[in-house]
Amino acid sequence: MSRIIEQGETIPTPVRTSSAFSTDKDKLIKGIHRISAFLTAPSSVEDILGKILDEVVDSMGFDRGIILLLDERRENLCTRVVKNYSEEEARRAFSVHLSLKKHDSFETRVAKTGHYIALEDSETDPRTTETDRKISAFYKRGSTFYAPLKIEDDVIGIIAVWTKEKSRFSSDEIDILLTFANQVSIVIHITRLFEINREKIDQLLSLQEAVSGLNSTYSIERIHEILIRSALRIGKAEKALIYFLDIEKNRVFINDGERGFIDDGNEYGDRIGKTIIRKALDGDAITVRQREDGEGDDTVPLYDGYPSEVAIPLKVKDRFKGVLLLGKKAGAYSRDQINVLDILVNNAATSYDSAIMHSMLSIEAKSLKTEVEKLKEREDFLLGFHNILGKSKKMVGIFHVIEEVAKHDTNILIQGESGTGKELVSRAIHRQSQRHEKRFVDVNCAAIPGTLLESELFGYEAGAFTDARKRKIGLLEYASGGTLFLDEIGDMSLPLQAKFLRMLEDGHIRRLGGNESIPVDVRFIFATNRDLSRMVSEGSFREDLYYRISVVPIILPPLRERGDDLLLLARNYVDEFNRKFNKKVKGFTKEAEEILRRYSWPGNVRELKNIIERVMILRDVGRFITPENIPAEIKASAAQEPVVQVDELLPLTSETDRIDYRLAVEKLTGKIKERILTRALKLSGGNRTKAARLLNISRYALIRELKKVGKSAESGT
Repeated sequence: MSRIIEQGETIPTPVRTSSAFSTDKDKLIKGIHRISAFLTAPSSVEDILGKILDEVVDSMGFDRGIILLLDERRENLCTRVVKNYSEEEARRAFSVHLSLKKHDSFETRVAKTGHYIALEDSETDPRTTETDRKISAFYKRGSTFYAPLKIEDDVIGIIAVWTKEKSRFSSDEIDILLTFANQVSIVIHITRLFEINREKIDQLLSLQEAVSGLNSTYSIERIHEILIRSALRIGKAEKALIYFLDIEKNRVFINDGERGFIDDGNEYGDRIGKTIIRKALDGDAITVRQREDGEGDDTVPLYDGYPSEVAIPLKVKDRFKGVLLLGKKAGAYSRDQINVLDILVNNAATSYDSAIMHSMLSIEAKSLKTEVEKLKEREDFLLGFHNILGKSKKMVGIFHVIEEVAKHDTNILIQGESGTGKELVSRAIHRQSQRHEKRFVDVNCAAIPGTLLESELFGYEAGAFTDARKRKIGLLEYASGGTLFLDEIGDMSLPLQAKFLRMLEDGHIRRLGGNESIPVDVRFIFATNRDLSRMVSEGSFREDLYYRISVVPIILPPLRERGDDLLLLARNYVDEFNRKFNKKVKGFTKEAEEILRRYSWPGNVRELKNIIERVMILRDVGRFITPENIPAEIKASAAQEPVVQVDELLPLTSETDRIDYRLAVEKLTGKIKERILTRALKLSGGNRTKAARLLNISRYALIRELKKVGKSAESGT
């Protein structure tokens, strides 16, 4: 009868029943040396284990061999490499793990005790268990040797080799096999250390790449993509799922690596409650499921065939609860993997917080957009031209002209009625020009008598006239390098015009009473509210000077032609005087606005500002300015039927202008028709039939005319 030889037992001199083993010592020593050489050969654990098993089996003449290692939880022996197995035998070996608790076999006994077993007859020995008989019957073992793989007293696995024929093991053979086992243990230990370090480095590199990607995006979809891809790589898993619960809305968001969706159809809802996702959510702690058979666990895997799971909570705001789940077919999650995954998930949670905050701010920004646009309407189209407000087509066109002419030193003539803002435009041109750091000097020619204007502009030497006690620098010299604004140029006397023209042509001045020619570098801007072309024809303004100063003419429209700019300016002045007088007027009633619109404003913007200031000071204004607050003369003038101003329809301001006669007549005719039709509708209370009778035309003719002038015919009967 065959027997089992265990470590510690006295072994008699063996008597071979057959010669199955090779006893070529040189071959064995060479095999041990080759195994030792694996210590310095960088490779994976599986690759080295395969080479070791080849050496053991081939060097000692065994038929087959297998190496099993304990898993990370030290609960199961898992096949790592086999030698001379058929495809079906190998599949079975790798798919069935031996549990140290459940399975009683020679393999598990060696792993638990750390002692070798030399079995001479694997099939008939009475101590063979049911598990052993199944293994022996399947693999048809004769004699088998089981050796523990140990690092000091710590068992990490076993190596088993066997022959088909039965044979006894000599003490030399056992020593050699144990030597092989010791060498194998050392190589596995060292290789594992290298592999663990390499794996840690790979994990940290993956983490670094993921964190960098998470920090550079506000996209939820991109965060999902980075989190799932990196987690699969770090955990060496095959399945991943992100589970998000919106507590307020009681909705679940799922991303399974292929798609992201709201789980309204309860695709995952029933399954989640039975998995470790629910435990991780409720306990707010990392939960691991690594028992392949689920022993001692009331949970089930989320994905069939992927029993090894880890669930890590995603702590995102108070409104959301989330979990990242990983699943893999085999193997456990190491403590290092779980730690790195926890860091990854925490960084993803921070990125979720940032993305949610960014999204909320974007929504808030959109909701504020209307308010911002309203505020812009109040300040409208300042465009950097310092206190020039306006959004009408004419003013926007002037803003563009200012931008262009400011780049050059060309002479500019600004024309427009009094109060239209000629000085503001001149200052805007200076500030937009390359001379903006130099002086801006303004001179009102109408405010200085002709005899004094010359000395103000050109300066004088001491003794030039009775009161000239010392030299005085003129404004032309003073403004050199900057800009000189000459307002009301039409009031300059003819003699002074001649001298001024000479200065423009030569670029030099001569002080009164002096002989020295002094160069000046000045950019000139001229302004007038008079018709200079008519003054030229009348002989009151020099023609050559006119052409010299009007290289670039800018014509400012009167306030009555600026459309909605009127109310824009009026509201702006209300805000200005609210601050000045510490009041809280919000604006105008619709009736008050209509009065302002109908008034012709002959004093233009200056008059409007003065009127608003008077209203804010003298009138008992409430939250809104009403018609009762508006001065009587404004209301009386506005109550009169507006007369069509031919001048406002014809842009002829000088002999150099050109217009389209037919277009001008058509425009004027249309304006007159519009006024007549509007008046008729107003008198008839909006009744189109009555309005047609007033005009002695048919109702259909009235509707036709209304459409021509663009008037709405929707109201009225």
